[in-house]
Amino acid sequence: MEQSLDGKVAIVTGANRGIGEAVARELARVGACVVLAARGADALREIAGSLNGNGHAAPTDVGRIEDLDRLVATAVERFGGVDILVNNAGVAPPAKQIYKVSLEEWESTMNVNLRGVWYLSNLCHPLMKQRGGGAIVNISSTSGLHHDIGLGVYGISKAAVAMLTTVCAKEWARDGIRVNALAPGLVRTELAKPILDYVESHDVKPNVMNMIGDPEDVARLVRFLVTDESRYITGDIIRIDGGELL
Repeated sequence: MEQSLDGKVAIVTGANRGIGEAVARELARVGACVVLAARGADALREIAGSLNGNGHAAPTDVGRIEDLDRLVATAVERFGGVDILVNNAGVAPPAKQIYKVSLEEWESTMNVNLRGVWYLSNLCHPLMKQRGGGAIVNISSTSGLHHDIGLGVYGISKAAVAMLTTVCAKEWARDGIRVNALAPGLVRTELAKPILDYVESHDVKPNVMNMIGDPEDVARLVRFLVTDESRYITGDIIRIDGGELL
């Protein structure tokens, strides 16, 4: 029997589509009050409104510090605190070799994929500590575990998220806060569409299972990691990739 999240408050970034939307729906399904954060305000409000009173839309640009401050303040004002954080929002510049990446592309990628994760986690840490603990799940990528040609900046940012996960898990365990990361492989999302199109048009086998994941596959694993069912797991980087890196 799956564990309820009744009374828990979650923030999910990048929640207007793809993995973030699936995570928000899954957490709300098992009882959590979910603050959905993303730049796509219209889609965000529509999704939040479909969560039977358990969702609240908070339009947010994760690359802007002032937006993150406002996001956490909204969660506290609306629901009284934060127990769960899912750092899912991510961006990727167009595929190119590392020496062709512009400073603007580098900074915009790092601001969302790394700085935003670090800053938002730091904001939530004392709130979770006050409530006796909490759980953070960072969405990294298999691109952070091995080099994909043309995805260097994206891969570097996701590798850094994996290390940030380890650091926070070790430093915050004494506060009752568990921190883990997921490294999805190929999942049917808008961000992955260029790769999906190539794989499907060239009949490429994406992994040993020869399948592509759905956002719901990731969402179910997130749900496990934020409940006490996974109480003995922290600081882990869990691949969910159909055996892509075997």
